[in-house]
Amino acid sequence: MTVSFADRLTAAVREKRTAAVVGIDPVLERLPAELRPRGNDLESAAGALEAFCRAVIDAVYPHVPAVKINSGFFEAFYEAGVGVFYRSIAYAHERGLLVIGDVKRGDIGSTAKLYARGHLGAPAFADVDPARIPDAVTLAGYLGENAIRPFVEIAREQGRGLYVLVRPSDPGADRIHEFGGGEKLYQHLAGLVRAWGEAPELRGECGLSCVGAVVAPKDAASTAALRESLPHTPFLVPGFGAQGGTVESCRPCFLPDGSGTVVNASRSVIYAYQAAGQEGGDWRTCISRACRQFAGEIAPLARL
Repeated sequence: MTVSFADRLTAAVREKRTAAVVGIDPVLERLPAELRPRGNDLESAAGALEAFCRAVIDAVYPHVPAVKINSGFFEAFYEAGVGVFYRSIAYAHERGLLVIGDVKRGDIGSTAKLYARGHLGAPAFADVDPARIPDAVTLAGYLGENAIRPFVEIAREQGRGLYVLVRPSDPGADRIHEFGGGEKLYQHLAGLVRAWGEAPELRGECGLSCVGAVVAPKDAASTAALRESLPHTPFLVPGFGAQGGTVESCRPCFLPDGSGTVVNASRSVIYAYQAAGQEGGDWRTCISRACRQFAGEIAPLARL
């Protein structure tokens, strides 16, 4: 029997006793000194990214249930970077982590079917490692249900998940999402996400759907209102740490029993060695220490 993504994530959060997720967004210029490539060739750059991703995964897997790997940071390195992206997913799975593929896809139905097949579906080829497929992906729902439905069907069949952008963390997005005097765009999107994920067969034993929402916490009242309107929707909360998100701002994202939400931090964890002045020193320990602190800060929100 296929176990839903929501159930698998809920179990992983309980096992690691935190709802913290580490985002892996590797920037070549910010890598530790020992990993930076000496030449200007694509192979060396991709090799440096891969070494860093594996080191980050090794440092964080004892402390968190999942990682979020952002495809954009790999696509900038062409086919070599895309290979690193998929191998990093497989390595995270090898370490027992769940993986959210931060791909933010969203297109018309015929294209969405291929995006869903490539990013969430089981491999159609015998020589492709299934471990390279993420457990969930992020999506943009601005083109409507036909852009999301292919992902929903695969998620339901294979125990995977998806998070639709509802309220981004970047302040510049507020000019779009907060626009107008009546219902805001993020509120309308929340209603669509609820409708897309409300079918009973999409829910796991934990009561949560495979259709989730990316929700950045803003003011407490509007965040709490979003949470109340989406009682069966798992939240992926971005923006913790370097983008200004705090424990208190994230608190309203959780359901009353402490479930239903994971909180992502990226730069404040994976580049912790820069803040500590350890670019040429024990940078792996800095990442591990920052991850352990982040996990501990988030644990009380999930009542763990």
